[in-house]
Amino acid sequence: MNWELKLIALYLWVCEGFEEGAAAYAQRLSKNTKSFELGFTDEEAVTVYLYGITRKYTEVKDIHRYTKDHLLDWFPKLPSYEKFNSRLNFLNNVFGALAGKALSEQRFPQWLVQGRQMPDAVVDSMPIILAMGSRADSAKVAVEVANKGRCASKGFYYHGLKLHQLGLCCPNRMPIPKSLLLSGASENDNTFFKEQIAPMFSCLRVYGDKIYHDEAGRIELKRMFGIEVLPSQRRKKGQKHLKADQKIFSTLVSRIRQPVESFFNWINQKTGIQIASKVRSLKGLFKHVYAKLTAGLLILIGF
Repeated sequence: MNWELKLIALYLWVCEGFEEGAAAYAQRLSKNTKSFELGFTDEEAVTVYLYGITRKYTEVKDIHRYTKDHLLDWFPKLPSYEKFNSRLNFLNNVFGALAGKALSEQRFPQWLVQGRQMPDAVVDSMPIILAMGSRADSAKVAVEVANKGRCASKGFYYHGLKLHQLGLCCPNRMPIPKSLLLSGASENDNTFFKEQIAPMFSCLRVYGDKIYHDEAGRIELKRMFGIEVLPSQRRKKGQKHLKADQKIFSTLVSRIRQPVESFFNWINQKTGIQIASKVRSLKGLFKHVYAKLTAGLLILIGF
């Protein structure tokens, strides 16, 4: 499929999303809509931004410049950069609805969704960084949802969000995302999984890292939802070294979990979702995260 057909297909997909309910998030309560330059529609604004992300442009300014230089015949009423960026911020909740649509359209092999009583899944989180290091203590952006937390795998503190994923394991490829949710950076991954993710599923075998090592929680999840949690092993209090069987089990879990880290690396490489240091508002943060999630999920299904 050439770029023209991809652009048309994306525009039609966006229009379909608006018809299915995303338009409700773009309704204007004020009669003064002059500043939005309605000759350039919301569907066009969303299409331009998503298409730019799929072309590996990570900044709104770069996407606007690319559209002005190469796609002006397609979008002749493209507004100025300032008005374009303002429109995108206004549409931040639309991107959230479209991300849900793209997630629901992920393709699962028939053998994965049929005939298996307890599919394997992996769970993990990725930081969305607004500020890090010494700046994390004084950061004031989007404090309604963002806060300070620690990225344990890389050993740094940051101000921002966490993107939590539960994906179904599929041999020889990245896990297929089934749930993608946001929390503040300080949220404990295990607590968030038990309270927000697990109740959405049943009859899963879930592999996680050491933070999911919670015996009481494991028993409760098994009883309530039929979810079996298999975390990497960790030393008990007073235990200096893992036993041989614990090391072998942890190695096995790590191998199964590795693809979920590959998914986060992949979506960050494709969209630049992890670094949000140029975001200056709550609306801008939601636009950044949900639009880039949408674009990444669309790439997975062939856009």
